Amino acid sequence: MRDSRGGREAPSAPKLGAANSTADRAIDILLVFSEERPIWSAAEIAAHFAMPRSTTYRYVNSLRSYALIVEDESGGFHLGPKIFPLARVAKASASILSISSPELRKLNDRFGEAVSLYQRVGEKIISVEHIESRHPVRITFPRGEMLPWPATASAKVLLAFANRADQEAIFRLIEPVRYTSRTITSRKALRKVLEKIRHDGYAFSDEEREEGVRAIAAPVFVRGEAKYDVTLSGLTFRLTDERLPEIISAVRSTASAISDAIESTDY
Repeated sequence: MRDSRGGREAPSAPKLGAANSTADRAIDILLVFSEERPIWSAAEIAAHFAMPRSTTYRYVNSLRSYALIVEDESGGFHLGPKIFPLARVAKASASILSISSPELRKLNDRFGEAVSLYQRVGEKIISVEHIESRHPVRITFPRGEMLPWPATASAKVLLAFANRADQEAIFRLIEPVRYTSRTITSRKALRKVLEKIRHDGYAFSDEEREEGVRAIAAPVFVRGEAKYDVTLSGLTFRLTDERLPEIISAVRSTASAISDAIESTDY
């Protein structure tokens, strides 16, 4: 079925009266734009959602103020320039997952331990992907958190491989915290550890954040910058000293494989 502009009608959308908030309603309006129907007038949006025109104009003007939609010469609206950086972020996230997931799965299959891909965004560490341990006794992981006093393997490796300016900025924000008796709480000692991590190419946390937990992390590079890391975590009675060399080698190989795959794409 065709609309008055010659394009195919968009699928029926839910009535906006059922939305829970103003944000929900604005998002519903954004989602009405599609490849089949890229341009809508305010009157058409109002009719589509059975919403008063005055209310429609209020939402449209709000979206337009953020450049999420723009108005053309004929009075029609289409998605605006602010959508493009959001789309690039979404594409990058999808790309890193499609590249990394097979390698992370192989690491998880090999050792049965929890495997994660972390990203540092400013002073935060975000869990981009996480595969649970296949063992009945396992560790829980937050989706994202402020970069703590670097006691976890992921925090240490991402800080170690951050550029000097970012590293110093983070050092100004963080304060020493003693999570366990093994936590390094001296800034001077931590700096030496970070230098060793850069030299060795991986970080190791031995019950420094949580008692009974060990973890190994290695950096993933994007155009020479360590944006992500691969982390394998498990309980100390499974990540024994005898097994550590094999696990460290596997984690580093996984991170390198992901880095190489990124370099061969247009990520």
